Amino acid sequence: MEAGTEPDRAPPRRARRSVTGVVLAVLMLGASLDPSLLARSWVFQGVLSGVGVAVGYALGAGVGALGQRLADRLGWRGPRMGRGGAVVLAVLAGAWTVWVVVAAVDQHRWTWDRLGYSPTLTTTAYAGALLLAVAVAAVLAVLGLLARVVWSWVARLGARWLPASVAAVLAAVVVGWAVLAAADTWVLQRTLDGMNAAFEADDLEVDASAPDPPPADAPRSGTSASAVSWTDLGDQGRRFLSRGPDAAEVDDLAPAGAAPAVDPARVFVGRASAGTVEDRVGLAVAELDRLDAFERRAVLVVVPTGTGWVNEQIVAPVEHLLGGDVATVAVQYSHLPSPLAYLAEHDAASRTGAATIEAVRDRIAALPAADRPMLLVAGESLGSFGGAQAFDDLDDMVADVDRSLWIGAPEFMHLRRQAEADREPGSTQVRPVVGDGEDVVVANRRSDLDGTSPRSVFLQQADDPIVWWDWGTAVRRPDWLAEPLDPAVNPAMTWRPFSTFANLTVDMAVGNDFDEDHGHLYGTQPLAAWTAMLAPPGWEAADVERLREHLARLER
Repeated sequence: MEAGTEPDRAPPRRARRSVTGVVLAVLMLGASLDPSLLARSWVFQGVLSGVGVAVGYALGAGVGALGQRLADRLGWRGPRMGRGGAVVLAVLAGAWTVWVVVAAVDQHRWTWDRLGYSPTLTTTAYAGALLLAVAVAAVLAVLGLLARVVWSWVARLGARWLPASVAAVLAAVVVGWAVLAAADTWVLQRTLDGMNAAFEADDLEVDASAPDPPPADAPRSGTSASAVSWTDLGDQGRRFLSRGPDAAEVDDLAPAGAAPAVDPARVFVGRASAGTVEDRVGLAVAELDRLDAFERRAVLVVVPTGTGWVNEQIVAPVEHLLGGDVATVAVQYSHLPSPLAYLAEHDAASRTGAATIEAVRDRIAALPAADRPMLLVAGESLGSFGGAQAFDDLDDMVADVDRSLWIGAPEFMHLRRQAEADREPGSTQVRPVVGDGEDVVVANRRSDLDGTSPRSVFLQQADDPIVWWDWGTAVRRPDWLAEPLDPAVNPAMTWRPFSTFANLTVDMAVGNDFDEDHGHLYGTQPLAAWTAMLAPPGWEAADVERLREHLARLER
């Protein structure tokens, strides 16, 4: 070797890992800034981008490490990256970051304009999001280093009895499983159980702002004549029973020449009203019998969302369209707010929804055919999943109930999946055509129901992230992004592995933050669905519009 020369050597392992990590991190940053279904605040954007950068760097570093190991085995040293190369990489990464931020501002502006808001995610706001992203990525990096330390210790311990490579793989499996199991058992489940208990205490508290119980002669649960205690109903149950039109209001909004209305009946059973699902459902049917509900024109079973919330826009239209001659029943299955119930209460929702519908259906079936009321079923969000469990498939649903309404059904609702899988050729996943399109109609907006008279309606807006969130989106392009995009979807939206799934997850968190008819808020669209399904005699378009304007003023 000549004097003054350095030995020829391969670049340090860490340098190669860093290069690959940085490249993938900046690519993931760009993907996290892609337009999605809804607009988001700089805080949500910063958290999402931080997670993307951390995951991108970790994956890139892992790929770099594997590449280095392969190069060592092949004896390939590869090119060196000196300080100049590092500077070039840093400049390119910075320029890419600036470019994707500027592009994101322009692409997201379309979504903000569609939602009717002035864009708040300006380039300056994105600078704040990027700073937050750095902080989030740093925290995740520290957690990753801690996990690596534990993995190294377990791998060294295992190498005493096993080959080093086998010990390393087994250590990764053991540590990964332990982290996930601990997160599920000790963090997620215990947190959710504790929150359910805490929310239950708050839900059952009757403070000065709570509505008074209905009078004894009102066709409601929770009165002094009812077996359901007012205090056990929870906040949403008391709210539901204290609202709704009476006969006078129904008459006031009825079309000219309509028969005199009657007071609608409402039954609600709280989660605290009885100890088991079976007892709560039995109590609900007993309440329906007490109120002579099965002598009315229709019985409406609504499966509520988390906390027991029943959307007034689902119930009030039926009460008006049928002249008040309807009894509505709902049974609470959770005290958790809807986002938490969406994660934790699948089993409770399905057991309660199916049991309630089956009990009411059996009670109606026991009546003489000429005396049976119509059976109507409705569910929104997680409630649609719970209600769907009463039916094997769409044919079973159409045969067993007279009319059904499903709003914002999630991907794991099997009836919706069947409608998508069996849709007619040429129809899209966003608006599938089922069979001849007569019995089941899937609608994205009110106008889709014009001229129809279905037995079942699915309302699913094209920009509702609750509807389109699906684990499979992480690894494959969904049909709704491969087909021509709905006009409510940003034309710049595309699919990328993992990042589109992450964007939809963030969209779910803001799904209720915008005006009606956007995201997960369906406004008065249920009125259009019930009008199409029930076809009430005497109701002209002007009468329905007058009722819609009245319902639009109701408080959520």
